[in-house]
Amino acid sequence: MTDSRTSARDRRVTLALKWKHLDGCDVDEIQDRFVEHGYDEYARSTIRGYLNEAPKEEVIEQIEKEQAHVRERIIDRHERLYDRAREAELSATEREKVVALRPASTTNHKDHPIEVPDWEVLDEEELPPEATPYDKRIRFTDETRRVDSGESYYVQDPDGDPIYKKMVAAVEEVADMKQRSFLRREQSHHLEQQGEAAGIYEDDEGATVNVNVHEELLAGMDAAEDADE
Repeated sequence: MTDSRTSARDRRVTLALKWKHLDGCDVDEIQDRFVEHGYDEYARSTIRGYLNEAPKEEVIEQIEKEQAHVRERIIDRHERLYDRAREAELSATEREKVVALRPASTTNHKDHPIEVPDWEVLDEEELPPEATPYDKRIRFTDETRRVDSGESYYVQDPDGDPIYKKMVAAVEEVADMKQRSFLRREQSHHLEQQGEAAGIYEDDEGATVNVNVHEELLAGMDAAEDADE
């Protein structure tokens, strides 16, 4: 009889510990569960006594399995979110107008041809250092050029030098640095969450060190991608 009572009590203790550690139930909820499962309505003090006992081996194993399962779910979720943020970072661009310098021109509005100073386009090696691939630079020569009515020609300033004006030469897709910075921080957050779930971070100081390492890795990856481009 004693063994039977002990066995029944052990089952109640095991159930109480499972409901507490696996389901997160408090004393009142455990009391209700006993009733729902056909047991008596045990006093709260009795249930607290159950919970103060050391968990049985099977309870410990179930708790460890459940915790491992939860950690795996957290790691998988943050890994997916990290990958999504990484892909978004690489594709985060904005349209930017490219401004170039071009020689100012005018049109021969007369009803007959005119003679104007001739010009030639500078070769690439003759361009000044600040010139961009979209710029067009010229110089006037000592020769003249015939410009018919309705045709355009380049104009000079009082010193005989070309007059340049700024104009939009193209629209390019460039990296959206603000958005990419935000997405890098998001990636760092997901890496940190994966590390915490896996038990990598033992304390705040360690977490800070690891986050810095992750950010350095991200910066290194960006530098490598820029070099490839």
